[in-house]
Amino acid sequence: MTTIDTAAIAAFAHRTRLDDAPADVVGFTRTLLLDTLGALLGGLRYPPVRALGDALREPAPAGPRDLPFGRLVTLGAAATWLDADSGGSFHPQGHRLPPVPTAHPAPHSLPVLLHAAAAGKLDDRRLLEIFLIANEIGMRFGIGTTLRPGLHPHGIHGPIAAAVATALLHDLSPATTATAVSLAGSVPLAATLAVPVQGGTVRNLWTGLGAYYGATAAARAAGGATGSARLLTSLLDGPVGTDLSTVELTSGLGTRWRLSDSYLKPYACARWVHPALDAFRLAVAGVPDPARDLVAVEVDTFAFAATLSAATVSSDLHARFSVPVSLATLALDGELAAGGFLPDRLARPRVGELAALVHLREDPAFTAALPRERPTRVTVRWRDGSTRTATVRNARGNPDDPLTADEVATKFRRNAAGVLSPAGTDAVVAGLLAGDLADTLAGAAAEVVGRHCP
Repeated sequence: MTTIDTAAIAAFAHRTRLDDAPADVVGFTRTLLLDTLGALLGGLRYPPVRALGDALREPAPAGPRDLPFGRLVTLGAAATWLDADSGGSFHPQGHRLPPVPTAHPAPHSLPVLLHAAAAGKLDDRRLLEIFLIANEIGMRFGIGTTLRPGLHPHGIHGPIAAAVATALLHDLSPATTATAVSLAGSVPLAATLAVPVQGGTVRNLWTGLGAYYGATAAARAAGGATGSARLLTSLLDGPVGTDLSTVELTSGLGTRWRLSDSYLKPYACARWVHPALDAFRLAVAGVPDPARDLVAVEVDTFAFAATLSAATVSSDLHARFSVPVSLATLALDGELAAGGFLPDRLARPRVGELAALVHLREDPAFTAALPRERPTRVTVRWRDGSTRTATVRNARGNPDDPLTADEVATKFRRNAAGVLSPAGTDAVVAGLLAGDLADTLAGAAAEVVGRHCP
């Protein structure tokens, strides 16, 4: 077994600058940062997240080098609460099923960057640069390994991205950063996929804990703790993961950017649900009120999506893993953004009535297309006998069918409503998508930290 070359990874992190990346990679990184921030802000709208933040309030940190547990855990939990977070890894090996991304680094690293932005010590350019570097490394760990069946990605590879971000923010040495990578990857949460599928919102705490563990791994390394690249290697090619490719982790660093191979989610729900939502939108295009007089929605899809059939849900996360409830909400609201599953909206009787009309079936031919494609066919039937059908081969937001900048900006505005001020929202959108990268993240952090989180 070849040991992971953490020194090479750390060397890349310290030598790389934003100008080293091609313009299209920088453009995607700007968009991913905006999208991840929007998902986090949308998560802060949910009562359980605010309750978590209130329960974890602690004395204000003395400075950006302090790593407040309550702040990082709350921001991390918020970042994945909507299940709208993007930037998951794809897999080159065709045998990797179920089609679960093994890395979601962005929601693990962003809490660290927002904490630094709240201190006002760094401008957007440096924060974007660190976001690019940390998440490129996190993505490579996801692509270079396969999770053991039944495991969930949060808290496994993401802490490595948080550790790299913290090391760069604190100007640690390359050797210390290499140690931080080993330490952060050696405490994987290794929790199960069944928990969120069945509605367990504790899933979101795994992201917050991963952000904190990653950040403190860098602090521990700076304090003299030692790590073991051999231990990290054995965990990722043993009890936690398999098929480790050390070549994938380090080959082409700085020339082949894996981060831009990722996706952006158009909907605030599990990625397996998205093809059904896309097909439904195509089927009802031009229908003024598709929920009116609806009598049935038939969904033919691949194996894993076909199991997400709950019409009655126990939590908003359970709704995000439910094709019927997600489709019902989309039919009623015309969108599925942060507000769709707030308690009062999830409890609407009409949502339950429409969800009961959705029927799922597995199409073996669609299952056979995994993981390269996630085909889904939706047939919509109304009381007057009219019928519409549409089929998609994959969900929108993938690199071959990306969201436009306007779509990402619209998603951000909907997610951030009620958390950021209108002026703050405009500044973040303008600054991150096309601006001069001044201090828009510091402005957003000033509106959020202390008010919506510890």
